Amino acid sequence: MASAPAEKAADDKKSESSSSQADFNAFDMSAMTSLLNDPSIKDMAEQIAKDPAFNRMAQQLSESVQTAGDGVPQLDTNQYFQAMQQVMQNPQFMSMAERLGNALMQDPSMAAMLQNMTNPAHKEQLEARMSQIREDPALKPVLDEIEQGGPAAMMKYWNDPDVLNKLGRAMGVGGPQHFGLPREEVEEAEAEGEGEEEEELTLHHTASTGDIEGLKVLLADGANKDEKDSEGRTALHFACGYGELKCAEALLEAGAFVDSVDKNNNTPLHYAGGYGRKECVELLLKNGAAVTVRNMDSKTPMDVAKLNNQDEIVQLLQNDVFL
Repeated sequence: MASAPAEKAADDKKSESSSSQADFNAFDMSAMTSLLNDPSIKDMAEQIAKDPAFNRMAQQLSESVQTAGDGVPQLDTNQYFQAMQQVMQNPQFMSMAERLGNALMQDPSMAAMLQNMTNPAHKEQLEARMSQIREDPALKPVLDEIEQGGPAAMMKYWNDPDVLNKLGRAMGVGGPQHFGLPREEVEEAEAEGEGEEEEELTLHHTASTGDIEGLKVLLADGANKDEKDSEGRTALHFACGYGELKCAEALLEAGAFVDSVDKNNNTPLHYAGGYGRKECVELLLKNGAAVTVRNMDSKTPMDVAKLNNQDEIVQLLQNDVFL
């Protein structure tokens, strides 16, 4: 018979596991969204999407999925394994998969998501939501194009904030902190948080939404201009990534470090260059931003701009290198 301490330990572990299951939200992709928005990950994903071999593989996979009479997808295993053998030979895909895998395993919320994705209840919820989206006249064409266009279409819409917002609302989402919650829970959470809005106002939030007045108030009240979030990003990273020029100017005037790096060693110039924010790139260069800093993938801001076909940005950075 187990001792009392052993029984208690087992009960505690069971309770902890139950709590984790209860807290898990099958639709909460905020951690994944943050990860996929990392410029270096996006660089690799967009290059893969342009790879003819990868697109042929995606088409082959699409054709291998036949819809049975009851609506359950039937997969041709031979075609599936042939397609996977092709993609496994793509070094960019393998590099991205390794980066994503390592990051996911280190993130407790993502580990919980992966562990629970096979839960039948969560699967039914997801299928119900997707069924509703397919009936939405504004979103059905988007899903159809993604199914037909493969990775290239997916990347196109991943970079479209309007489409992402529509999908978010269709999934019953409020803000990023509520992503994936059912509408009823979103409304309840928003009602409970109405009195906490001022407490949640941060430099990162104001910089990413372009709230210049709110940002100036926070700076005047002594907010740390170089504070980093869990991914190592400062408000300047967000301002430059979202193209919020006035916020970027205010942060730099307040003395924000122009070459601050996130966990992947991306500077604000990497963000501005990768997302094609020309005015922010010019501002950063004017303030002495380094153009030779390399991120974890050994990419400079100019490399990131090239990967994203930001020709004007590339020219700007080339001119700065030779000054």
